[in-house]
Amino acid sequence: MLHIEGIKLIQGGMGVYVSNWRLARAVAMHRPGVTAGTVSGTALDVCYVRLLQLGDPGGHVERALRALDETFDAAVGRGILERYLIAGGKAPGTRFRSAPMHVARTLDGNRTVPEPSDASADVTLKLDDNTIELLIATGFAEVWLAKEGHDGKVFINFLHKIELPLIYVLYGAMLAGVDGVIVGAGNPGALPALSRMLAKHATVRHEISVLYRKPGEAFSLLFDPQQVAGGKFAARELAKPAFLAIVSLERLAQTLADSESTAPDGFIIEHHNAGGHNANPLGPPTKDSLGQPVYGAKDEPDIAAIRAIGKPFWMAGGYASKPKLEEALAAGANGVQIGTVFALCGESGMKPEYRSAILDALRAGVDDDDLVHTTTYSPTGFSFKVAQLPETLSDDEVFARRRRSCDIGMLQQVGFGEPDEHGKRTLFRRCPAGPINTFLKNRGHERNTEGRRCLCNGLLACVGLGQVHQVRGERGEEPAIVTLGNHLDGVRRLSRHGQTHYHVADVVADILGA
Repeated sequence: MLHIEGIKLIQGGMGVYVSNWRLARAVAMHRPGVTAGTVSGTALDVCYVRLLQLGDPGGHVERALRALDETFDAAVGRGILERYLIAGGKAPGTRFRSAPMHVARTLDGNRTVPEPSDASADVTLKLDDNTIELLIATGFAEVWLAKEGHDGKVFINFLHKIELPLIYVLYGAMLAGVDGVIVGAGNPGALPALSRMLAKHATVRHEISVLYRKPGEAFSLLFDPQQVAGGKFAARELAKPAFLAIVSLERLAQTLADSESTAPDGFIIEHHNAGGHNANPLGPPTKDSLGQPVYGAKDEPDIAAIRAIGKPFWMAGGYASKPKLEEALAAGANGVQIGTVFALCGESGMKPEYRSAILDALRAGVDDDDLVHTTTYSPTGFSFKVAQLPETLSDDEVFARRRRSCDIGMLQQVGFGEPDEHGKRTLFRRCPAGPINTFLKNRGHERNTEGRRCLCNGLLACVGLGQVHQVRGERGEEPAIVTLGNHLDGVRRLSRHGQTHYHVADVVADILGA
């Protein structure tokens, strides 16, 4: 199990850069062997490109990218610095230069694919070389910074729904010696085997979802680590990280555990009151008076069945207290994963004004159920927790004022348009939160766009990396979206009901004891 069975407290991998290297490093250093820090692997390329354009405050990004080049005798980091670093930072009010979008093309660079000639067809896709290098470099840099100067455990968290960048960021994290990989928001079945192959720098194929494909067609990204940086990254052997799958119920855990080739090393059992994305309720969809999905008894995990699987597991969602840790341990868990209390501590990447707004709401006596709603905002179709804060995308008026755009594309769906007269089909990218006309043009249904918010831009704004945009002739920053779990007892206790800010050391002491 790669020496993580003794970890009792895993810090959650929250959002876009909320769980950044500073937070993960502080947690990992605090009680080595008992605590594990986690960095979020989502949109790291966008975050780093924007940090460089802000002048790289503190010089940490440059230091990490130079460490990549020095460790492997490469020039990848140098090229990224030359492309994006702005000495002293960009002028206030000017837009960020965009990181390259993740565009999958065929090996010959096309977006058209002919009709399959037989009952099955394997189609190989790729990203462009500069994009791959940026994804690898930023995965390395984030984990390298989190692990710098200590021997504590550092994990990286991915959303399986964001398929195109995953294997490249994972490889970069492994180059930096990441200790564990946590994957949720989808079935991560093939990823443990891929991580074993990447540890040997072997060529891998990562199957991806493509809408409107023909029966028997399979689409995959091809990645040969030997072809990056002149093969220099492959010069040293890598350790395979532990692999933990996030699941909500015992059935998926059992299915994954039964696989001989792709079984994870353990599980995070996440209750639906955790922040961010959640599994949708089982059965016919029903909503309460606020439009929130209604969960029932079928959505509660069978802990005895999970324990019987025989693999280590950690409980998540509402476990941010010492009594809840003891409850999890008594049920057979190795420990707990907690997110929200860490998201609101001083070391997290959340923009201070949103952290303060949440604490202000707690001080004013706002109930948990009024402060955090379970929404259908996410383009993924998963339920998504959102803090109800003024001037953010939780406000319907703010949402209505924002011009729909899809200029980052992390949650875009890849699919095929109708075949032309020659039988060729063109790959498209669409997002239910993007421009409605574009979504409809690409075979989408308007009902699937209703209320969908742009999580890419909103979550970047939550950590102070929001794009500058223009609405009705006025320039401003993209409105934020803030996600939290809807079990805030730990935050109330640590902040004295919103009266004071707190830090990682306070969280760890509160849950593990002095």
